[in-house]
Amino acid sequence: MPRHLPVLDGLRGVAVLLVMWCHVPAHTPGYPSWLNAALMLVGPGSLGVEIFFVLSGFLITRILLAERAAGTPLRWFLLRRAFRIFPAYYVLLLLLLPTRPLDEIAWCAIYLHNLDAILRPHATPLGHTWSLCVEEHFYLMWPPLVAFAAAATAARVLAWAVLPLAFAGAVLVGCTVHSDYVMNAVQHGSPFRFFSLGAGCLLAFHERPLLERSRARALVVAGCLAVALAMHPLLLYVLGPWWSGRLWLPLELQQATWLLHSTSLATAIVLLGIGTRATGRSPLRLLTWSPLRGVGRISYGLYLYHFPIYWALLLHAPTPALAAAAIVLTFVAAIVSYWMLERPLLRYAGRFRGAPPPSAIVGASA
Repeated sequence: MPRHLPVLDGLRGVAVLLVMWCHVPAHTPGYPSWLNAALMLVGPGSLGVEIFFVLSGFLITRILLAERAAGTPLRWFLLRRAFRIFPAYYVLLLLLLPTRPLDEIAWCAIYLHNLDAILRPHATPLGHTWSLCVEEHFYLMWPPLVAFAAAATAARVLAWAVLPLAFAGAVLVGCTVHSDYVMNAVQHGSPFRFFSLGAGCLLAFHERPLLERSRARALVVAGCLAVALAMHPLLLYVLGPWWSGRLWLPLELQQATWLLHSTSLATAIVLLGIGTRATGRSPLRLLTWSPLRGVGRISYGLYLYHFPIYWALLLHAPTPALAAAAIVLTFVAAIVSYWMLERPLLRYAGRFRGAPPPSAIVGASA
């Protein structure tokens, strides 16, 4: 399979734009009412994060499988991820250090801010970093399994352990934890969000047959969309009860069904995106549009910097002019970060790719 899929840059662009849209305050003067209705119906923030999670699981797994076949050491993969993730992240923490409590910075610095968000929910310009913590926990656990276990074994672990346990855990939390904490626990807890990451991993294991068999791909997409529609919270807990006069499912299952809905929808979107290069005729080829791919390339910086900038400019009295300024400043910060920090480090990290020279193998075994 090709190493780089341009369409996925476009998907990243869509995902980060959804998150940025979600965080513009809906009470900003002049905010269109129809856009506010779309905001509530689509849930762009959670959908954007779900797309990121499924994409991350898919890309990381296909890279690990390819590098295992090429004999590339796992430590080289982990080193490249460190160069990709840590520098810009810790630059953000250093910039916010003078303005935020030290304990909050510490939770973020050790990648446990998602746990902090569960234990003591509070508003913060670093609130969005919970998703980066979830991904980092995933990087600690999943790559060694793919690198050292048989591919079939890793796939079975996903299908019969990770995904069922993540969903069962969400059900258990909903049935046992006080309702005030269930949403934070399921939405921010790493064990539950491995459901989305695991779905992306499964796509990577079945990428070739899904791309070569258009009918099978269409059936999987249709099945995911059907589950996403059936599990939509608006249908299960608003429209359905209003129509029938009774609850369709216990409220304790609300977060578990939301997890199933959001993951299914994101998986269908990612699979549709991946399949565009197989048919060449899909309107989703727009995902390869150069400007959108450009947004995808700087998506990490956009995600990192947008929320603190929005917080500073839009928290107290948002206006259309301030909203526009916040968006422009976010793009400026992300572009500067990409060209001055991320791209140079990525080019250096590119040295740790491909099969190692014989001397490196001898040195490692010694």
